[in-house]
Amino acid sequence: MKGKVLIGLFFCLAAVQIITPLAMIRGQEVVLKEGAPFKFKTAPVDPFDAFRGRYVALRLEQDTVPRPGGLFLSEGQTAYAVLGVDDQGFAVLTDVLTQRPAGVPYIQAKVNYCAADKIQLDLGIDRYYMGEKAAPVAERLAWQRLRRGVRDEQDTYAVVRVKDGRAVLEALYVAGRPIEDAVREELQKQT
Repeated sequence: MKGKVLIGLFFCLAAVQIITPLAMIRGQEVVLKEGAPFKFKTAPVDPFDAFRGRYVALRLEQDTVPRPGGLFLSEGQTAYAVLGVDDQGFAVLTDVLTQRPAGVPYIQAKVNYCAADKIQLDLGIDRYYMGEKAAPVAERLAWQRLRRGVRDEQDTYAVVRVKDGRAVLEALYVAGRPIEDAVREELQKQT
């Protein structure tokens, strides 16, 4: 009897270990397929994660929102950033709420800090993974563009899909081109 219980527990544990990553992947894919796209202006850097590989770390230009009067949030608290679009087509955070909003696009976020006049949020869309050779080239291309002082609708930006508070980074663009195309072209020049 004890052996059957142990075997049953083993199979339950194995099922959980298989189902959990599949559910996480499925959740990301649903957002990518059905989520509304938003363009966020970015400022990249290029770190390395020993467990997940090379990526371009993104710092979103728009990660703060004016603090509504009387609202104080503590560091690490969950908040809901309401999204809008500016006249150039880029995403802007228009409000921050403590309850899920209805009928408007929003991202569930964590509060980094709450100052007297603004709230900075961690939107969870700060890593764009690329190949070992591609990530450093992508970072260099993006920074070259930013150093030249070019700041218009063709600048460095990320396309993020948003659905039911979840945000998934879909693509990264430099000068209006997918970063993969720019990197491929740059690598071909080097060979």
